[in-house]
Amino acid sequence: MKSAEKNIFIFVIVGILAACSSYLPEERTHWPVNPAEMHSWQPPDETTLSARRANQLRLDVLTSEIEILFVNHATLSRQELAMFKSMLQIDPKINEMDSTYNRRIESEQERKKRMEKDLEMSKAGFLNAEARLKKIMATKPPIFFSISDYNSAMKSFRNGQFKKSLQLFFKLTKQKPPLFLQDNIQFGMGSAYFRLKNYPKAMKHFQIILDDYAQGDKRFISYFMMGVIHNRQGKKSRAVFLLDEALRKNPSKKMRNMINHLIDVINDEPTHAAG
Repeated sequence: MKSAEKNIFIFVIVGILAACSSYLPEERTHWPVNPAEMHSWQPPDETTLSARRANQLRLDVLTSEIEILFVNHATLSRQELAMFKSMLQIDPKINEMDSTYNRRIESEQERKKRMEKDLEMSKAGFLNAEARLKKIMATKPPIFFSISDYNSAMKSFRNGQFKKSLQLFFKLTKQKPPLFLQDNIQFGMGSAYFRLKNYPKAMKHFQIILDDYAQGDKRFISYFMMGVIHNRQGKKSRAVFLLDEALRKNPSKKMRNMINHLIDVINDEPTHAAG
């Protein structure tokens, strides 16, 4: 009877999630606990330890595959670079801004020269113009997205320089990156934090992808990484829940196989080996 009630409860939850598009449900603080799993820890024997090591190796291999997928897909293609450079060249607002600043600076410089010749007669006016000129000259130029910084961040990640990669990715978030790269940058930051074992911050960036870039190509990889993190934290049921949700959102065949593989690894892992 309890099993039937539990199945009904699961179907209700699935229905609610389907109606809520790609958003995750609010974090639950109390997950169902199997009574058979409570107060039953025993020191693992050699067979169990061997199984744990084997499962960890499988998880490491899957995680490495995800990182390879990220690096291969996130690197800018020549066509994308050409398109982005073309956008910078033809953007009329940028051209208009440059022209306006140049005209204002040249105008104020000429005005300063004229007023210097008549300093005794119009000293107050000259000082006012000089202050205005300094203000214009001190105006910070607009910040543009740096392709070089992006490629450097990716290179640092590939080379295992995760702290340096994080610094560069964070810098990129302040440069108003193009929309098609924003989820890549978030995933790069999440992956770097994951490799540094800062799981809470890694989860934050993967969650941003699910919330703000649900139509991007990093959505299902983010589900995968969150499943890995929850499993490492001993939250097996939460991990499987998220991975099942990802499968319901129709991932690609390759991604579906990887998610199913991860679910098998989590389910095969001894219960008391979690964490």
